Amino acid sequence: MTAQAFPRDPLPPVPPKPLSVSQRGRSGMEILGSMQKLASGVLRQHAAETFFANEKAAELNKVHIADKKPEKSVLRERIAEAKAICESDSIYRLERLVQRYVAEENYNRGIPAIEERREMFEPFVNSEATPAEGATLELNPELSEPKYWSSTEWHLEPGGWEGYDLYPAVFAFTIGPKVFSLGGYAAVGVGDKIQEQRYQVALQFPKESYQRIYEPGCGGFSTLGAVHRVFPEAELHGSDLSPSLLKGCYKMAGALGVPVHLKRTDSTKTGEADSSFDGVITYALHHEMPPKENKALFAEMFRILKPGGDIVISDPPPFRAVDLFHAVILDWDTDHREEPFFSATGESVLEDMLTEVGFENAEAYTIGSQGSYPWVTRARKPEAALN
Repeated sequence: MTAQAFPRDPLPPVPPKPLSVSQRGRSGMEILGSMQKLASGVLRQHAAETFFANEKAAELNKVHIADKKPEKSVLRERIAEAKAICESDSIYRLERLVQRYVAEENYNRGIPAIEERREMFEPFVNSEATPAEGATLELNPELSEPKYWSSTEWHLEPGGWEGYDLYPAVFAFTIGPKVFSLGGYAAVGVGDKIQEQRYQVALQFPKESYQRIYEPGCGGFSTLGAVHRVFPEAELHGSDLSPSLLKGCYKMAGALGVPVHLKRTDSTKTGEADSSFDGVITYALHHEMPPKENKALFAEMFRILKPGGDIVISDPPPFRAVDLFHAVILDWDTDHREEPFFSATGESVLEDMLTEVGFENAEAYTIGSQGSYPWVTRARKPEAALN
């Protein structure tokens, strides 16, 4: 008898392999995260105690705290004296060594971890976005980049923002979750939840509703996403110089169903119409721009805001807003973490710069639970203002 052929049940579909780095790559990044947490949470505390136990340091700090708007030359001299005291302490030097080591190794380990599985991550990075209805993205490939931006390897990233084609995966699967999420770097405190901080900054808009909000230097979707949580009906616009960051922002917003309007442009020359937005927000942008560019940016934001429109800024705190030990820690980033304008911004008074270009009611304050970060500066364009 001939055996009867029965059709086989179809095999269940093979689920896609989850995106992940190898165990070796993951553990290497986790070690860096632990080192940074130890340095910031333990070693730095010991160094701070030693600093404030020094009689000269304590007196310098007392003067510093009382001086609300010091002259720049006085501030620089004071920080230099405090730095010399800090560097006489071996624990301080060890803490700074660990910070520099982690900052470099983020990329020395993160890039190879992604490269090891390029065949997995390349399609992820290069996949086409599925935008929300009405979203727009203009990449302007002929844009002339400012020299200060294109010539800097920001945060020690080899080649800068566009120096490696899979940087989006490096941040999403190695540095972001394994190191940055723990806090303890630059102005970010140990255990700080960066995404929640962005949301708290978005809550600093003083009005209950906004129609159109603009973010210059938007980078990824994190801040625009936080703004969407607070003002879900607002039309969101953003600009940046980095094509890869804009594409990532567009992709993430699309995945979450949020229509965004993104443009690759110099944020000091947006091309937007006069008085076309009622809100502007910036997050961790100004310390990555020279002071003269910041002033040009504020003038441009003033131009595109409607009379009565609000600007909300969050950036690392100015040196005058923190104790002298903290000021030394922040000042260190300029020379050691490829942040060429960190100190210049820390020495600036952003609320005065806003007032100079026409804003009113400029104020600066902290909303941080552990210290001075996030530091917020906000102001309003006068109701009767002319562009």
